[in-house]
Amino acid sequence: MGFIGIICVIIMTVTLISIEIKTKRLIQEQAETNRKLEQLLRKERLQTRQEEHDDGSY
Repeated sequence: MGFIGIICVIIMTVTLISIEIKTKRLIQEQAETNRKLEQLLRKERLQTRQEEHDDGSY
């Protein structure tokens, strides 16, 4: 493998590491978004149940 081959391998390695880091970041952001949505959904369900209970209807 010549000098150009080594440079290509280094560039590909850096590119793959960059993609992996970005992917992990996106996964973490998606997980955080999912947690927030889950909290909002729980809050809304509790609020709906409370309103139903207050209205006397089930």
